[in-house]
Amino acid sequence: MPDVTFGNLFAVALIALAAPLLLGFAPRLRIPAVVLEIAAGVAVGPSGLGWVHVDLPVQIVSLLGLAFLLFLAGLEIDVSRLRGRLLVLALLGYVVTLVLGLASGVGFAALG
Repeated sequence: MPDVTFGNLFAVALIALAAPLLLGFAPRLRIPAVVLEIAAGVAVGPSGLGWVHVDLPVQIVSLLGLAFLLFLAGLEIDVSRLRGRLLVLALLGYVVTLVLGLASGVGFAALG
């Protein structure tokens, strides 16, 4: 069983709590809290100072966060408005993305 510690998860939770609080103390600074959270994550994460690393608890919480994000995005879609030209554009965007992804995957597989 892997050695599980929650120090990195605590740091992530602390950043997630501190960013909106700091923006609340500076109401003239009109940026979304998520921008500050991303900047702080880059700064203290492995790409920045290296203080916080992605371990098992952080991976689990990030996977849950992604699931909630996708769920909430699905709730925002109004299927009744998805008709006509908008539906054609959405399907075209999906097909183009699928073709580009498959072409990239085949190309990268060919390169090894």
